[in-house]
Amino acid sequence: MNSGLYIAFILVSYLIGAVNFAIIFTSLKLNIDIRKLGDHNPGATNVYLNVDKRLGVLVGILDGLKGFIPLVFARRIGASSAILLIIGAAVILGHDYPVFYHFNGGSGISTTAGAALFFAPKEFLMILLFAAVIIYFLRFLKNKSGGSFSLLEIGEAIVYICFLLFIFAPNTSSVIKMFYFLAVLIVVIRRFDRVEQLFGRNNRDYNQEQSVG
Repeated sequence: MNSGLYIAFILVSYLIGAVNFAIIFTSLKLNIDIRKLGDHNPGATNVYLNVDKRLGVLVGILDGLKGFIPLVFARRIGASSAILLIIGAAVILGHDYPVFYHFNGGSGISTTAGAALFFAPKEFLMILLFAAVIIYFLRFLKNKSGGSFSLLEIGEAIVYICFLLFIFAPNTSSVIKMFYFLAVLIVVIRRFDRVEQLFGRNNRDYNQEQSVG
């Protein structure tokens, strides 16, 4: 397979990632833009919390398949480890910065999970099991204390912390380390954008309050 076909495959992978099922399904079900609900993030967690739990699970599965299936096909046609890494990053970037939605996408949790399942299935399943145990424990504490924190968002944070730890694991292959590094880097950049937007909105609200006062 020549370099031109590899470039085309990477581009197609980005476009696959750019298909946002949260926006599509929420629009079909409620005729509402998911980016106007909850935390305004067009992803599976927001659909699960603010639209429909079953629909949120379906969106999460489909987003995961976006990260998994292109890599499977790429490996079957003989793509090298470097190309596989680029394809994995391209799908995640497509979800986070989709050309179809003015580059305003989700945080890429499920899509990253799908790619992680491809690159390191055993390690990723260990991470999921660990996150599930922590979430179950926190759910027990939440029921006791009546807290309002989001277990799903905590679970997402745990997964990415584990990704970060695997970067420094001595027995982890360089390909897997590089994937984890790219995954963490992309989510940090994406979350930074959202924090910046949040502070910008808070500053506008503060200025409006000052002007009214």
